[in-house]
Amino acid sequence: EVQETPVAKSSSVKKITDLDDAELDLFFSNFDARLYGHGRFKEEFKELVTSFRVFNKLGEHKILSLFLMGDSGIGKTEVARTIHKALGSQAKLAKINFGNYSSHDALNSLIGSPLGYIGSDGGELLKRVNESDIGLILIDEFEKADNAVFNYFLDVLENGKIVNSQADEYDVNGYIIVFTSNITKENFKSKISPELRSRFDYKGVFNLLTDEDKKKFVHFRVNQIITKYREFVSADIPDRLHDVIVSEINVSQFKNMRDLNKKIKDTFVAHIKSWFIKRFMVYLWQRNGNKKSDSVCFTDNTNNVDTIC
Repeated sequence: EVQETPVAKSSSVKKITDLDDAELDLFFSNFDARLYGHGRFKEEFKELVTSFRVFNKLGEHKILSLFLMGDSGIGKTEVARTIHKALGSQAKLAKINFGNYSSHDALNSLIGSPLGYIGSDGGELLKRVNESDIGLILIDEFEKADNAVFNYFLDVLENGKIVNSQADEYDVNGYIIVFTSNITKENFKSKISPELRSRFDYKGVFNLLTDEDKKKFVHFRVNQIITKYREFVSADIPDRLHDVIVSEINVSQFKNMRDLNKKIKDTFVAHIKSWFIKRFMVYLWQRNGNKKSDSVCFTDNTNNVDTIC
């Protein structure tokens, strides 16, 4: 009889429980710098991690689970992305969106169909976890899953193992699992069972960022985009581009951080496009023999730019 290849264990995965004190300090420094706002959560998260590392080593706490509630686009998913980056991942974030798991056979898609079924496999959950190099799983829109999926994660949080339909086990001892949900604090108890609620180590509501935090995000994001553009596209960009973009964005108009990020990207693209059009016009002007001046000024009434030379 041919034996199936066992699923890889988590020994090669970098986990929060593996860090030494210096690495942990660097992790928190990077986490605080990358996640804008939510100061209270940052403090509570640091305390949770400190406690988790101790009791995980004692064999009493296998998974650190966070259940984050609040409106869409205010930073819940960003918590997982920030942990992922702060731990230095070079691979994909293990992410499952439970908006796709609301049907009655959702559990089969998540952990695979039982042996003997056509198309039987290990399921999406193990696939995503195996693709990651970090001890972290993000479960988005958790409230949309059905009861079978809820019960499955009840077992995962209790035993620290992911088991698929073919009885393959993956050890997630030492992992952080971030659950996000758009439900309100009032609906939390009616939607999530008492047994499952008691398994979450942290249950918190995320609120809108302040305008000051949004401004900090804009400065960071614009700098990030400019740096990537210079590295991967061209170092030739307009002077003071960062300051111009920041001055054009009124953060008070945005409640959703995804919308704010889209505005930043759209404004950047508009300025780059305008810049290259003007450079091309200068080239045509000089090619046609109009070389009376080394610089040419053009007026552009779009994007709040009056004159660029």
